[in-house]
Amino acid sequence: MDPQPELRQVADGVYAWIGAAGDSNAGAFETADGLVAIDAQQYPRLAQMFRGALTQATGRPVVKLIDTHCHLDHTAGNIMFADIPIIAHDKTLAALNASLGPKPGKYWTLTDYATKAKLLFGQNLFELVPEDDPGQAWFRSRIGLPDYDTMVIAPPTETFADTFEFHVPGDTVRLRYRGPAHCDGDITVHFVKRKVIFLGDLLFYRRFPWMGDCDLNGWIDRLGEVMKLDIDVVIPGHGPPTDLTEVKRFRDMFVALRAGVENAIKSGLSEEAATREVRIPEFAGLQRYNEWIATDVKAAYRYLKGR
Repeated sequence: MDPQPELRQVADGVYAWIGAAGDSNAGAFETADGLVAIDAQQYPRLAQMFRGALTQATGRPVVKLIDTHCHLDHTAGNIMFADIPIIAHDKTLAALNASLGPKPGKYWTLTDYATKAKLLFGQNLFELVPEDDPGQAWFRSRIGLPDYDTMVIAPPTETFADTFEFHVPGDTVRLRYRGPAHCDGDITVHFVKRKVIFLGDLLFYRRFPWMGDCDLNGWIDRLGEVMKLDIDVVIPGHGPPTDLTEVKRFRDMFVALRAGVENAIKSGLSEEAATREVRIPEFAGLQRYNEWIATDVKAAYRYLKGR
């Protein structure tokens, strides 16, 4: 039997929707007016399942949606929430506009592989893995379901810069942009008194990350800022609920990768040589390490060289 997504209550009035087999997570919290959802899933069928599960579990309507960032595995389900306000950082809307261009109407329609792939894995995807590279087969298979054939994308309708807050009974829910990291536009959703935080794709639980759109130093810095918060429960962008121990481990992985690539550059290694030689064996047990380490070294090399 295929794994299925699961709705979990992680605090009073706070819910996490955990994607099947490491697929993208989502969440929601209760307000006086109804539920505010956090992220919309990677295609409408899952978005509809998520929204229905929330209503069934709580008996309350979803009245707003928050996008934590622009990538399609978190925003392609927006269309199933197009009847309510969709909130995101200014840079998330700007990234969608830059990637997709003028809308013919209220929404964008995507059919071509390249645009969809870059909005999932970063605008530099084809620089890191050229279209004729055998490695492209994995990316094509990743969006091989019929759900991805034609995608209708609803944009955020309300945006903010830096911080936006919801005041709910007994707590403050703080949406905060901390600077470029996994991409530019990542926000965290922090329940101050309940000590819960949704990190979006700032955190992948025990998975080696794809570094396509990332600002490496920024990602390390942002995770360091999160580690200073008083948090009991951390909801990653992919994987089960966890805690700050996993945030530290994930940050340590980036620090080790950066150090390895910096040493390669100082030693005069070419990019090609660095992709062959730089490894961080203490993290080799992470899912997708073997598949992505060489390309992530390439991305880090180009980042640190300012290219």
